[in-house]
Amino acid sequence: MKIDIKDDIPPVIALECVKQVVAEGKVSTGEKGKKYYCWATSFQTSAGKIMVATRQYRKDDCFIVYIIK
Repeated sequence: MKIDIKDDIPPVIALECVKQVVAEGKVSTGEKGKKYYCWATSFQTSAGKIMVATRQYRKDDCFIVYIIK
């Protein structure tokens, strides 16, 4: 798993958001029945409105955390 934190978001906030996405589990079924996390989930935090997006990164998931502007 890879986590890419953008926009100088404090790591504690970014990791808490990613933790919530992972806790909800993989919710979509893709090709060949493989399960995926929701493509994007937003959170209202003390750092602003944050989006956690996912994409495939080699064989693992990659979480991209950024502020919605």
